[in-house]
Amino acid sequence: MSGLTLKIVTPEGTDKTVDCDSVILWMAADEKGRGEGSIGIRKGHTNTVIALGNGPITAGINGKAVFSGQTQGGFATVFENVVTVVTPHLTI
Repeated sequence: MSGLTLKIVTPEGTDKTVDCDSVILWMAADEKGRGEGSIGIRKGHTNTVIALGNGPITAGINGKAVFSGQTQGGFATVFENVVTVVTPHLTI
């Protein structure tokens, strides 16, 4: 067990679950265009909700990618070492 779980859900029925030790997501900019960029999440991260932009998502173990894709907006939650991504479309 790597300590972190990534779950991805889309309306197209894509439902992926990946065990990992890190997740990198692309955050959306706010209404003034600020804040866009990547955020890294590891075990023990503060529980939070993140607005996603159109961008990459990567899950890794020991610095090596075990999953990568591209989201088209949506949001992510971090709760008790589970990162749940809800996006209208995922490209793998």
